[in-house]
Amino acid sequence: MMPPEAGWDRGSHTQPAVREMTRTQTSPSDSSSFSTLAADILRECQAAIGELLFGVGLEGMRPIDIGRELGLDKTLAWKISRFATGNDPLVAARHMPGVGGVRILLEAAANRGASEERITTVREADAKFRQFVQSRAGDLRTFEAILAGTAYDTKADFEQRRTHFQSGAAIWGVRASAQFLMLALCPSDREDGFLDVVQTGGFVELERLKPDTPWIVRRLSTTTDDGGKQYSFSREPLDPKGVTGPGALPLLRELCSDPLPTINQFLGPDGITYDEIEPGALGLNGAATVITGEHYRAAVPSIRSEENRVGCYKLAIRTPVKLAQFDMLIHKDITNFGHMSMGINGLLEGRPPAASNPAQLQQLDPELTPAKFLGSPPVLKNPRLTIYESAVTQALALAGYDSKDFRGYRAEMEYPTAPTEIVLTCELQ
Repeated sequence: MMPPEAGWDRGSHTQPAVREMTRTQTSPSDSSSFSTLAADILRECQAAIGELLFGVGLEGMRPIDIGRELGLDKTLAWKISRFATGNDPLVAARHMPGVGGVRILLEAAANRGASEERITTVREADAKFRQFVQSRAGDLRTFEAILAGTAYDTKADFEQRRTHFQSGAAIWGVRASAQFLMLALCPSDREDGFLDVVQTGGFVELERLKPDTPWIVRRLSTTTDDGGKQYSFSREPLDPKGVTGPGALPLLRELCSDPLPTINQFLGPDGITYDEIEPGALGLNGAATVITGEHYRAAVPSIRSEENRVGCYKLAIRTPVKLAQFDMLIHKDITNFGHMSMGINGLLEGRPPAASNPAQLQQLDPELTPAKFLGSPPVLKNPRLTIYESAVTQALALAGYDSKDFRGYRAEMEYPTAPTEIVLTCELQ
């Protein structure tokens, strides 16, 4: 069963196939042989440049000293030093000087008395590297992108995501400081063997960068795990005063920006109900904070069975945001839920999940990793998301709960690539 996707919330309890969320390896030998060959060639380049620096008495010197002694631009000197001394050649590849940079290095080294043998060794190693890039990737940018997929580098991954955020915001004309979702699971007092879900989430400082740019902030649909028949359950706004009309967004009005932007609702031809913010003022003058709160009654089954072994909950990211945060709070009376793990699914290709495996989507993270444990009771404060603690405290209080009765888990990411979904999953015991 899959509760509603509300732009930022969707969850399911599924068969064990959902647990298999590691990246599908279409051809392990291809990726391993590429990275192995690339590493070998890059090591040759590193060794050749290292020998060249040694031959002119500059081995182990600081980039500023290399630049001064050879008369090089400080940026080129820094790249040469970082490349030659990098422990991991696949990571050091980011600092490999271009063709022009290598030529300048060789000319400077020759003027300082480098031997022809060492200069030739660098020239041949560089030519071998360029030929490998041309034949296997076509260009250097593609080569670096392939390496990013075969050798994970935290810093490079962060920079790529931040660049994607900046480009996406400029192209689509919208960005937000943060997007968050909190789901609190509680035993249902309406139906045995089911859980109620308290939800709060939304966007913080959603800005328009282009005029006449509307933006969808919620997609609402309810289906079974395999995308089949419609599934319904009771949905109640946490704050009745925050609902402006039938079917409208259930807002936590005190936490939203004032004045609130006009939000229109329409039914798409796909049967999904959309909530869309109208175009408004550009930049910070028109920044909108939209926070919702709902109580789902008897929304998901809580008892382990052959059809219900794993709980899986998702935060969909379709907007360029600086920070995404997804928290799960588990009530103390729920004792059969294991530790939460997190993963990242890509949504770009739009392929529906297989009926046998609802989580079978393109994986952006190589494997599931443990979610951050927030404690019991959970520590909710986040200096980078100052509104969050108030939103959760208010949502739980309106539903009749207190955060001290829960344990918490968190998945968060800076500059998440859109479109993706952050997944929290756990075994039912």
